[in-house]
Amino acid sequence: MKRVIKFSTGTKGSLLVVFSIFFLIQNSQGQQIIWSKLFTLAKTDHISCLVKDTNHIMYAGGDTERNKVFVTGGIYYYRAIIIKLDSNGDTIFVKDLGIPGMVYSMAIDPSGNIRANITHLLSQSTLFISMTPEGFIFQRDSIVRTIPWACMIGKDSSLIVVGEKDRVGFPGHKSMFFQRITREGTIEPWVELNPGHYNCVANRVEQLPNGHYLVSGYVGSRIASYELNENGSNPVFKQWYQTPDFSNLNSGYVSRINGQRYMIAGQGNPSRVGNVDSLTNKYWLRSDDGVQVPPQAMTDGSTVFGYETGPPLYQTMFRIGPDSSTIWNITLKDSLLARGLNGRVQIKAFTYFEDQSAVLAGTYYLNGTTSYDPFFMKIANVGTPVTSLIKPKKGSLANETLAPWPNPTGGTLYLKQHFDKAEIHLYNLAGKEMGEYRIGFAQPIDISGYVSGVYLYRAVIDGKFYSGKIVKR
Repeated sequence: MKRVIKFSTGTKGSLLVVFSIFFLIQNSQGQQIIWSKLFTLAKTDHISCLVKDTNHIMYAGGDTERNKVFVTGGIYYYRAIIIKLDSNGDTIFVKDLGIPGMVYSMAIDPSGNIRANITHLLSQSTLFISMTPEGFIFQRDSIVRTIPWACMIGKDSSLIVVGEKDRVGFPGHKSMFFQRITREGTIEPWVELNPGHYNCVANRVEQLPNGHYLVSGYVGSRIASYELNENGSNPVFKQWYQTPDFSNLNSGYVSRINGQRYMIAGQGNPSRVGNVDSLTNKYWLRSDDGVQVPPQAMTDGSTVFGYETGPPLYQTMFRIGPDSSTIWNITLKDSLLARGLNGRVQIKAFTYFEDQSAVLAGTYYLNGTTSYDPFFMKIANVGTPVTSLIKPKKGSLANETLAPWPNPTGGTLYLKQHFDKAEIHLYNLAGKEMGEYRIGFAQPIDISGYVSGVYLYRAVIDGKFYSGKIVKR
């Protein structure tokens, strides 16, 4: 085991930075910590979300008690902040948005602007903030108050926001909601999603290969989802899991992995994460006590997730394969103690890189104090998330950049580049044609029924010809 630790103090932008950098082979399964940064600021700060642009610049959103807003009766409100970091985790700037509230979710639009969703604590409204990469806010829109738990940029460049909102006509009840803001900035009417239950919350939204949106969360004691079309219409409800004792959940997540397989997860007592098909036939289902770190389905069928448990509270992260085998696990408490950090970390968000590494973001809590600081850690061998397929800016498509992805593959391929339509022919090494596919952008190529081996492809994309190899595991 080799460890390199470096501590330094200095200023960069407007932030005082005290951080540690370390490299460590964590366990026998080869998980590696690439670097870790702890930002010790003057007052309490929390991190709730993290996004990355195409240049590997990261933006973390959350709240701070610095410059907190006092109201009558000694009550105060924290303020929303965004931290900009480079690919090494060093701070470029900290932006106090001047808004009493918290950044719940963010996305990067095709122009590279940051779209932040904030619950405003004083006006009881939700703000949609558009900000340049330099930190200049150029648009601010508001609607009636929601909790915008998650968001994404759709293939049509619209901003999709989901979360929870007061149920229409039922004071004290909660509904899932779906909100679409077009590329031109038009805020379309919000869509209430509720199967007739008093406790419905959406925690995630993903866009399926057919262009529909999958909004997932919990309905009381059930992990559930709605599938809506490209315009947010015609919602179709589906229940994926019911707690055996009908106890309520605190979160719910559903992600399509490949073919007919789906990841399901939910925080409860205990929390659950598993792998099922579209008929909810179970491949595996795992139960753990503790607060669940938001899970992520990977294109190879594995799932990355974690739990905060105790006492004392600490987090353990896992990557579990499609057959429920453990690919790696990492106990953050041990990693902190090895560096003289006696507190605990609460991981809240991930962002992923092309080399299958990821940055984990959260808050570090120093035991016995009220010191809460932003914490970031980059780890290797995380995988490629199913949600990482985004439509890049249109440009020339060279043969060497076609790169069907992921390759090697367990069964599902995508073409990441921009195109309108593609015709794909696959051949075995003897020259026999195995399949023909006609797809649009972000639609999958399913070769899960092929035997393992090397295949050749010929592609016609927007009238141009490409060729290469694909490896089926």
